[in-house]
Amino acid sequence: MTRLMVDPNDLAIVVIDVQPYFLDGWMAGETEPLMARLEFLFALATVYEIPFLATFEQPIETKGWLPERLEPFFPAHGQRHAKQTFNCCGEPSIVAAIDLLGKQQLAVAGGETDVCVLQSVLGLIASGKQVFLLEDALFSSEAHVGPALRRMEQAGAVPSTVKTLNYELRRSVAEPRAESVFPERFPGLRLVEPERFPV
Repeated sequence: MTRLMVDPNDLAIVVIDVQPYFLDGWMAGETEPLMARLEFLFALATVYEIPFLATFEQPIETKGWLPERLEPFFPAHGQRHAKQTFNCCGEPSIVAAIDLLGKQQLAVAGGETDVCVLQSVLGLIASGKQVFLLEDALFSSEAHVGPALRRMEQAGAVPSTVKTLNYELRRSVAEPRAESVFPERFPGLRLVEPERFPV
């Protein structure tokens, strides 16, 4: 059954192909806000102990692994998988790894929105997963990604953002803000949202 909200106990994060090759000189739009949101997303995965899987498109020697800036925030429990297919579900080893996470809801970020993210999200939905699409943590070399976003949403992906995910994980002002532990655990982390609230 499709659920309307994120279930913190049934969620994993999947990050598609966040590699220097796609970010350096190819990406349409501003890199800084994207990188800040990805740092924040990675930190959330650590604080809430959310299963985390990242894919990397081959050839790695050309496209690289994670940008150096993001490495300090990559969750210690996170997995890294190389792939040749645009659709991560085209790789049996990745399908098996996602299944072993044991989660039915997946928050998806990364690139490219209209290629690997699109095909992977469609593949994940076809496999029975519920996808929450973190639209502010997606990127592409193509500025016109509206059709890809609409196609994923029409297929069943739930539009979301990193901020929305943060508050769905927290659920209540009675719970401490994840950001309250960030300065100690992640020195140098740029907060996505200013400290507007006292709790």
